[in-house]
Order: sequence, then structure tokens, then C-alpha cells
Amino acid sequence: MEEWITSVGIDLGTSTTKWMLSRLKLMRTSGGFALPKYEITERVIEYVSPIYTTPLLGEDEIDVPTVVSLLEEEYIRAGLLPERVQTGAVIITGETATKSNAEELAHALARHAGQFVVATAGADLEALLAGKGSGAQRRSLEREGVIANVDIGGGTANTAYFCRGSLVATATFHIGGRLIRLEESGRLLYTAPALRKWTSGMANVLLPEAGSYTSFEELRELCRAMSDTLLRCVCGEHSALVWAEPLFVGRPTETLPLPEEIWISGGVGGLMEEPPPASIAETARHGDIGPLLASLLAELALSFAVPVRAAEQSARATAIGAGTQTTEVSGATMYYSPGLLPLRNIPVVVCELPNEAADAGEDARFLLDAVTRAVARGTAVYAEAGCDPPFSLCLRSAGYCSYRRLQRIVDALISAYGSAELRDTVMLLVCESDMAKSLGYMLLGKLGEPQRRKLVCLDQLCPQEGDYIDVGEPIKEDVVPVVIKSLVFSG
Repeated sequence: MEEWITSVGIDLGTSTTKWMLSRLKLMRTSGGFALPKYEITERVIEYVSPIYTTPLLGEDEIDVPTVVSLLEEEYIRAGLLPERVQTGAVIITGETATKSNAEELAHALARHAGQFVVATAGADLEALLAGKGSGAQRRSLEREGVIANVDIGGGTANTAYFCRGSLVATATFHIGGRLIRLEESGRLLYTAPALRKWTSGMANVLLPEAGSYTSFEELRELCRAMSDTLLRCVCGEHSALVWAEPLFVGRPTETLPLPEEIWISGGVGGLMEEPPPASIAETARHGDIGPLLASLLAELALSFAVPVRAAEQSARATAIGAGTQTTEVSGATMYYSPGLLPLRNIPVVVCELPNEAADAGEDARFLLDAVTRAVARGTAVYAEAGCDPPFSLCLRSAGYCSYRRLQRIVDALISAYGSAELRDTVMLLVCESDMAKSLGYMLLGKLGEPQRRKLVCLDQLCPQEGDYIDVGEPIKEDVVPVVIKSLVFSG
């Protein structure tokens, strides 16, 4: 049995807005005697919009009517009625996500609120989405070591580090093409405060105030310094991390992993393979320093110690759609607190549980470390959105899980979820193996009654990092429908 569904992806960034229409084929993959399960087996791209400049009203507000009108026109060009859209993703990224009316825009675009993944992406989530869309996450499954994807747009360079397909670290810098805006005459229209602070103590790099004029040579030296500092920071070089403190978005990172490869995506990545600008007029052809920054990154990449390359999918590296996988979970394989369901559009964080150690104390330490790191990663990426729960934790383990080990997993979960950000949120746990019901009741026993923590524990599911999950209300005598929404990327 097969079914085709229509999926739309909308990406609104600091500088550009993109739109894409896809058709996705769902095939039933479960046997005739099993609960129904459908998965995406094929995807056809039917329409790709031009890349538009994101409409803004001044520095603090998105022009919502213009964005909505633009996308309605694109629906007409694609020959698509909005009511035919069955699933999709609206991703608001970069500085656009910080605008005062970003939430208003998300609601205006997501007409089918229950069917769309709607994410106002902070820097960490934007880095994760870009790394998946660029192909860097897939590349990390093909070779040993860490792959770093640096998504450089108009306002920030969002870096995601992947190892064996999992996100292991993120870092974001105030480095982007629109941080300096200028005219072809060399007159500066805008210079970002972070860049001004960073260059204030540098003798060989000049950044004049907005309203004054600069030269091609001055801009070239500035872009060279930005590119060199960025690449050395991405490689975790301590002196560069200290020097770049004014460029960090959020708290500076003391350590970062050394990657085997660095991929550059985003608008700047898409410019790396173009001929380098030879004058300030050529540099300013988009009204900013993007082309010159890209050319200096490409130049430094030729001699850098770590291989640096433009990503497979650079300009369209963020989400372009969402596919839907549907399954049903029976009461024998789950636990949920009464009155809690349904839950909708909950992002998935994967926790790889280590193989059981021979020593019980050592096994408990290993489990606590794995769960704590996964929960901290989920909190950093998703807690800003203010949803409850902010994420679902998918527990993956190889082999049989004994009763005693399940107790250690419970202890690790209670400890990891004890932070101030998560203390009063729903705990949504997804298990690949058959242990959700036991896990739920054991957590209740440890938490005590009346327990403040509301729980949902599901098993026999295998979502991926960055998927979104819906858990419906019970049907058919305690059978719960589960929808896993996988963001679908180009490539």
C-alpha cells in the first residue's frame, strides 16, 4: 500500500527567503499482522522558488503581510492550493528569528498548524538544520572523525560538529556577509557592533564608522582576518578562541573538537566557487561584503591544515520540507500520564546508551554521562522555544536491558532532568527496545507520589536526531497514534 503526500518547506533567514514544494511517497512497511507503520520511500521536487530578500520593516520587525503575499504568489506559480498541503516545515532562522514579531509570522505561515513543523530556530538549532541539509551529517557517517559544518549567512556563522551522524558540539560567531553593508562607491552604510569591538584593538585591520568611506584593500584585510579567525576557532585553537571572544554569540566556548573536514554552507558558501571580486564595486554587488568574505575563505582553504570545502548543498542548506512517518503504539508498549495527550511537534534528541559495563558502579557512571550530555544538548538546542516538553529523548541501546540496568537508566534520567530549565516540564521518552512501560512505572516509583513530573514513555520507535514527533490521543482501546515528521532536505 502506498500514498503520495504534498510537502512544503519555507526558510526565512536574515537575508533571504526560500520556498520549495515536494511530493513524498509513503509505503506501509509493517506486516499484515502488525500495527500499521508507514515510512517515506521516495521524494520528488516539484517546484523551487527564487531566493528572495527577506522583507523587513526597519531593524526590529518582519514585514509579515509582504512575506505572506510573496508566498501566496509562489503557491499560484506552483499551481498549488494551500488546502492540498499535507505536511511541511516553516523554519525562521538567523537574525529574523530575533525580530519582535517572529512568532506572529510563524502563525501566519503555518495555516495547517497541526501538520506543519514550525520552528523559530536559535543558533544551535540553525546549526543542526544547516549541517543536516548541507550533507555534513551524512558525510560523518561515511568516515572516521568529526565533520564541522559552518553555515555562514548574513548575520552569523553557525557551526555544527557531527560524529557518526550525531551532533556533538555547536558554536556560533558574529561573522556574516551582511555585518558590513556598503555602496559600490565604498561608502559604509552599516558596521556590526561585534565587529567594531573585535577590531578596536587591532593595528593592521581598520573598520571605519558607518557613513565614512573604505577601500578595497581595507575590506580585504578585514575579510582575511575574519576568515582566518573563524577557521582557527572552528578547529578549537585556544589562542583564536580567546582572541575571538567579542565575536561569539552567547557564552564563549573554551574547547571545541578538532574536525577532520570543514564544510562551508549558507549564502557565503554558495559564493566560494565564484570568481573573486577585484574591486570594491564588485564586492558590493549585493550591498554587503559577502562575495569578498567568500573569496578569502576559499583562498585560505587552499593552504589550511584541515581540508575546507563548500558544502554539497550550500545556499539551500536549511530545511525545505517535512515528511511524515506514521505508526501506532499499543498499551502494552507504553506509559503516559492521564490527561497529557495529545503532544504535537516535539523535536527528537537521540541518546546512545553505552554497552553495559561489567562493574555496576562503572556502568552507572557511563549511563549518567551519556544521558546528561544528550539532555544538555537538547536543552541548549530546543529549550529557547518555550515548548513543553522542549524535546523528546530517544534512548538507543544494543541488546537486552536487565531490570538492574533499567534502574540505573532511571537514576540517570532523574539526575539529568533535574536542571532548572527542565524540572517542571513533561518527560517524553522514546525507546527502541521493549521497555517503555517498565521504564514509566519505575520512574513513577522513584519520583514519588504525588509526582510533579508528567511522563510519556513509548517504545518500538526509531526516530532520528532532529525529527519531530506527534503523540495523539488514545484510540482503539489504548492504542496511541504516533507521527514522526522528518525534515526533508535537498540533495
